[in-house]
Amino acid sequence: MFSIFKNKDGLIKNRLELVSIHIPKTAGTSFRGVLKEVYGEQEVIRLDIGLIKQELRINEVVFSKNKLSKNIRVAHGHFSPALLKAHFEIAPEVPFITWLRDPIERVISNYFYLQKRLKEELEEEKKGLNILSKMQRSLLEYAQSEINQNRMSKFLEGIELEELFFIGIQDYFAEDLQFIAQKLQWPPIQELKYNITGRKNDQVSPEERQQIADLNQKDVALYEKALSLRSKRT
Repeated sequence: MFSIFKNKDGLIKNRLELVSIHIPKTAGTSFRGVLKEVYGEQEVIRLDIGLIKQELRINEVVFSKNKLSKNIRVAHGHFSPALLKAHFEIAPEVPFITWLRDPIERVISNYFYLQKRLKEELEEEKKGLNILSKMQRSLLEYAQSEINQNRMSKFLEGIELEELFFIGIQDYFAEDLQFIAQKLQWPPIQELKYNITGRKNDQVSPEERQQIADLNQKDVALYEKALSLRSKRT
């Protein structure tokens, strides 16, 4: 068990044993379910740190205390290692893990997921509105926005792939899940299917895919490196 750190330089005290970086649309929600199954519902928190305002939220509630509950062992959520270490004193032996995905597929999936969520929030059919059709951006307009480019690289700012304890690949979710389970000596876990946004990828032309790849060259290189590291792991 890791000891609680003193609140040095305003950093939050904790007993974290594992840090899981959830990059959007890389099976992170399903993986959080696995973590809760392994470590316990109360031992795993969803931790989010905004990239711009750096507002810290735990389980979707703003957090302003100087320490985590001593029973919390795992932090999983949307943050970069750099942002995490700006708020928390993390022991050097605490493993960092994440999941990656083909960057073109990730952008496409994120776009259609947000499109779906927006439709659900507006409930236009029930309200007789027509806002979405007037405001909606195309896939390429979404992809061309700087904030939506190279998001995997942005989330992994402050750490090299070789420094991560584990990098899972979404396309190999079941296989990689078993690998990390063995590496961390987890008990047998229930086989879970990761969340899948409605399959609309066949609507995207090869030309659009190439444009998305061109807009995400850092992520393309990052993903290729992750696949190379995966092929060498034992």
